[in-house]
Amino acid sequence: MNLNRLLTVMLLGLLLPFLSCTEKKVTGVIQPVSQKDTSEKFDPFVEGNKNIIRKEEEEIDLFINRYQWEMTNTGSGLRIQVLKQGTGDLFREGDTVSLSYQMFLLDGTMLYSSKTEGLKKFVVSKSQEMIGLHEAVQRLKRGAEARLVLPSHLAYGVAGDGNKVKGRKSIAMVIQISK
Repeated sequence: MNLNRLLTVMLLGLLLPFLSCTEKKVTGVIQPVSQKDTSEKFDPFVEGNKNIIRKEEEEIDLFINRYQWEMTNTGSGLRIQVLKQGTGDLFREGDTVSLSYQMFLLDGTMLYSSKTEGLKKFVVSKSQEMIGLHEAVQRLKRGAEARLVLPSHLAYGVAGDGNKVKGRKSIAMVIQISK
């Protein structure tokens, strides 16, 4: 009886891989999903995100107006005010930049500063630095000073920085680029 069981198990062990690897034929035609079907499903999410973006833009405008800063909106959402023009050429992709900075939330909470964290040094458009900071330094020259307001999508995004900045938070910075 044990020999019969052993032979059955061995036979199944040999046949199972072959039986499970048979090709299954797809029958019927797969219909593409219409634009209407997908937009109806995602409309509430799209509207929710639009409302979040609108609210964030309003908070940024209130912050700028409170301090009476005269800032330029770059189109991406970055707001910049050049306080001191630098010299030389504008920074380009691949250039190394070093800057001192103060970073804070729009409620005034200080987050990070080069006084405690050290200078920020990075390669423009080639490092893990915030997207908005890359964009800002490409509008500046060595020795320049500027105020920045970065909406969350140009700062730390929906996840935050994992430390002091929660997700979907705009940040303000004052930067001075080293000469």
